Amino acid sequence: MKLLLAVPNEGPPPLYAFLTSLDEKQRQKLYTLFALLLQLPETAMREPYVKHFRIERYQALYELRAKSRNLVRIIFTRTNQGDILFLVPFIKRHRRNTMQALDASLALLAKTQDGQCSIQELSIKSMNGGTIT
Repeated sequence: MKLLLAVPNEGPPPLYAFLTSLDEKQRQKLYTLFALLLQLPETAMREPYVKHFRIERYQALYELRAKSRNLVRIIFTRTNQGDILFLVPFIKRHRRNTMQALDASLALLAKTQDGQCSIQELSIKSMNGGTIT
């Protein structure tokens, strides 16, 4: 399994800017979840780490959940090959934040399918240093 990013043609991947906006503790929690997804996907793909949306419109989407001072979330989907494609990260403050992120994720997913958005692999070079490429 691979961790993938949706990369809009008009800018950087949303996940990169989001990660730099988080404090170190929040970033490390996400890196730990990334590692868990890679090493033990069956364990990580259920609550409390991941929520699968059941509403028909959003059935292809999941939410990676990290708790700290803030509720850090990343909307993602599974590819046909079983890889994880990260779409839209956000901090949940209200229920409407989730709905906005879901709609933005569907739009970004549609862009990847019609070629307006590329996909690249997320690799974590150093868990301690927090460097991502």
